[in-house]
Amino acid sequence: MKIASPLLLGIIFLSTFNCKSAQESLLQFQTSPPLDFSEPYYNSWVAGIEGAGSGINVFLPTTKPSKIRIDSLHFRGEKSAVETRDHLIIGRFKYTTTHPKDMIFSSERREEYGNTLPAQIDKSPFTLSQNECVISYKVNNKRLYYKISNLKRLRDIVSPSAPPKNP
Repeated sequence: MKIASPLLLGIIFLSTFNCKSAQESLLQFQTSPPLDFSEPYYNSWVAGIEGAGSGINVFLPTTKPSKIRIDSLHFRGEKSAVETRDHLIIGRFKYTTTHPKDMIFSSERREEYGNTLPAQIDKSPFTLSQNECVISYKVNNKRLYYKISNLKRLRDIVSPSAPPKNP
């Protein structure tokens, strides 16, 4: 019994260590870019009407077409699906700060029955600086990641409020 206990602990330790190293190897960055990027940038935006929210759009212009399909973009702790237009890859991150007007806040669970849950944010496993992003793509059914540093921040887009209604 005394010999089995250290043996069991050793097996648990090694299996935990192996799982951690496998997880880390899955999240390693590629050294060469899958596409030729030309001056990637991002900008913040704020909608002009209440409840429309705000967000950040990340733009990755490419110089030439490629067969590699980028499927997601990681930026500031979040993950987003991407849009592709001609030679441009776009990741959109939307934030809402307002609650629906019919939301009921109460210490009684039964009074909050009709409330809907807030949308879940898709978290990113990467720790990045404010001007870095990671693109995710597959090659031969293998998930690969590439980090893009020094994204330029362009001017914020602030939409004007809705025009006044004529009485």
